[in-house]
Amino acid sequence: MNTETLKKYFLAHQALWLTSAVCLWLGLNVLVLSTNFIMEARAQGHTVDIWQPFTWQLSSALVLLPLILTLFRLQRRYFSSYSIRQQIVLHLALTLPFSLVHVAGMVGIREWVYWLKGSEYQFGDWAFGFLYEYRKDFMTYISLVFLFHAYSTLVLRLQGEAKYVQTGEREEEAPQPEQLLVKKLGKEFLISIHDIERVEASGNYANLHVDSSVYPMRVTMTKLESLLPQKQFFRIHRSHIVNLKQVKHIEPQESGDHLLTLKSGISLNFSRRYREYFKDALSYANK
Repeated sequence: MNTETLKKYFLAHQALWLTSAVCLWLGLNVLVLSTNFIMEARAQGHTVDIWQPFTWQLSSALVLLPLILTLFRLQRRYFSSYSIRQQIVLHLALTLPFSLVHVAGMVGIREWVYWLKGSEYQFGDWAFGFLYEYRKDFMTYISLVFLFHAYSTLVLRLQGEAKYVQTGEREEEAPQPEQLLVKKLGKEFLISIHDIERVEASGNYANLHVDSSVYPMRVTMTKLESLLPQKQFFRIHRSHIVNLKQVKHIEPQESGDHLLTLKSGISLNFSRRYREYFKDALSYANK
């Protein structure tokens, strides 16, 4: 598998890669911290049941996994559209519920395991215990935010960021550009806007799907909708714009919405609020 194929595979399966990386990191933490506790206890002449430290660390990891993946999803889909100051305030506020869910979840799991073993788990004084755990969770949360931004920067460099080619004219007077300039890994190349299959909203970016590649563009969907040729591109949902020449068929759903399928096999929700003008737009596209 060459480098370019590996990049495409990574970009096409980001959720799998991210989940695998988080699971690997948590698994290593469980192994290292549990064995460290056992080795230190034996070095001091104490005996400890092996299942206990593994229960402590594994319970923490099992609760952290969905919390981390949820945090990453929220950051990517919603938080990234906020200003830096707003994101800082938001993340600082979220450290408390993050820690509350983590502590409550892992204590619950530990109590259940100890009960199965015929024993009783003692968390100790809740005020002191939560403060102790919150300090660790706070640092974990902040580290995750920095790691996410580093991950996003890597993905952006691999995908390439699209921008309209500047014409030198004022925006209100300039004609609709026919090409986009894509910067990817230090290289620049042009793509035709007519090759765009669909556009998908992603936070403060719009992801342009061209063949098997996805190019993020820092622009709102409303702004991009006004820039794309209206006789060829149509908005079917607040999060989706499609190339009408790529539409295969449309199927009604019981909810009242419709499912629009593209020639590539991708199916998208076609909201009823956009269907009124769809037939007119489709007739223009086929001329």
